[in-house]
This record gives sequence, structure tokens and C-alpha cells, in this order.
Amino acid sequence: MKRRREHMDEHSEYARVEAEVRKSRRRQRLPLIVSAAVLIIIVAAAIFAPVISPHDPLRQNIFQRLQPPFWMEGGSTDHLLGTDALGRDVLSRIVHGARTSLAVGILAVLVGGATGVALGMLAGYFQKSVDAVLGRLADIQQTLPFIVLSLALVAVIGPSKANLVLVLGIGSWVYYYRIVRGEVTAVRARPYIEAAHAIGASTTRIIVRHILPNVLPSVIVTMTLYVPHVMLYEAALSFLGLGVPPPEPTWGGIIAEGREYIETGWWISVFPGLVLMITVLCINVLGEWLRDFLDPLQRLR
Repeated sequence: MKRRREHMDEHSEYARVEAEVRKSRRRQRLPLIVSAAVLIIIVAAAIFAPVISPHDPLRQNIFQRLQPPFWMEGGSTDHLLGTDALGRDVLSRIVHGARTSLAVGILAVLVGGATGVALGMLAGYFQKSVDAVLGRLADIQQTLPFIVLSLALVAVIGPSKANLVLVLGIGSWVYYYRIVRGEVTAVRARPYIEAAHAIGASTTRIIVRHILPNVLPSVIVTMTLYVPHVMLYEAALSFLGLGVPPPEPTWGGIIAEGREYIETGWWISVFPGLVLMITVLCINVLGEWLRDFLDPLQRLR
């Protein structure tokens, strides 16, 4: 009878925990769905910007300068979010700016991720002198604040979209390098790697077929979570005039253009700033979900 009662207690406790897990998953599902939907809309707007934008983002009309959003006095449905100091449509510039900001963020993360993963795998697998040299390079770079390093490099090589992707990508390789190096060092000591060595597998085959798949989940999560950081760095550099040069619109550049009219034309800076904030928050939510999804320990917890 006592064992039966203990078994029933364990069963009820398991049912209670399972119910709490389901409830927690339902609470997390709504932010995930909303974030995914918002990101799909933003990405679609960036891809189809020439089709869906109501106006040419570069077209100036001095007679319609500083026109407020349509719901304010003096606004017009022809310019839903108003116009800037040169009479350009703010909504069209935000839509086209999404294309630039997202492209720079994604491409920079791919460049930095590819560099960091390659160097991290070399350091973790070969160790010794390779690990020592790359480790010192990573230490030296981490002594410099990322934004200061980016400012210095862009000031030297000049502002352009390609240079911005290169600077933000190469400047972020160390974050992927640290993670990959640690995981490769742990995977390298596992028995199946020794077995692959024993049957005569080449170094390239071991790295590509046996080690890389084990570190990819961490790399994917890191890259996803780092996209918002790169987008914010790009916006900061564009705000300071060292990002994508005008007249091509970017969210940071649009915010910078409206800072002189913050009292009379607040919508010029506020709306692109809100879109940037929402995009960063949505990507962070998806990145957190992706980390839990790819990490078995997180799922068990």
C-alpha cells in the first residue's frame, strides 16, 4: 500500500510538472509567433521595396518639406508617415532603408562567422603553435572596444556598403572563434574522433564530417543573436556619417538626418528608430527560441 501511494504521488507530481511545462510553452508561443510575423513583414518589405514603397525614396519636393504624419493637422494620406526636410517620403525611405540595414547585418555576420569558425576549428584541432598565435590575435582585438575599432577602420578605408560589411564582419570574428575553439577542443578528445584517426581518415574529412556538425548549432545560434548587434553598429556608424554614404537610405542615416528637426519634425527620427528597435527585439526573441530548440539541455529544463 505504501509503495502504491508513493507511485501515485510520483505520478501526480509528474503530471503537475508536465502541465507547468505546457503552460510555459503556451506563454512563450505568442511572442515567438508575433516576432516571426513582424520579421516576415519587414524582410518582405525589404525584398519588395521598389514595388511596395509609395514614393521614390530619393525624390525631393521642397514644397512638401516637414509634412507631418497623416493623422496630425497638416498631414496627408499621400505621405502616411510625413516627409523630411527635403520633402522626401519618410515611409518610403524606411522601407528602402530596411533593405540596406538587413543586408549589411546579415552579410557582416556571415563574413565574421565564416572567419571565426574557420580559425576556431584550426586552433581547436591543431592546438599548440596555431592556437597560441590565433589566441594572441583574439586577445589583442578584444582589448579594443568594437565600436572604436570599427570607427577607426572605416575612417581609414572610407565609408561604403562593402567596406562596412568587411569591417563589421572581420571585427566580429573573435566572438565565433572563442565558442568554436572551445567546442572543437572538447569534441577532438571524444572516442569517435580517435576511431576516425585509427581507420586512416584524413584531417579534412574529420573536421568536415565529424567535428563541424557538432559545432554548427552553437554557431547558428550565435550568428542569429549577433545580427541585432551588427545592425545597431551599422546604425551607429551611419548616424555618425561613417556608414553607408548618402543618398542611399539606412535607418541610422535617416535618424541622423532628423536630429536637427527633432522639435519640428520628430517623425523623421522616431519612426526609423522604432522600426530598428522592433526588428532587434524580434530577432532576439527568435534567437532565444532557436537556442532553446537546438540545445537539448535547455529543452529538458
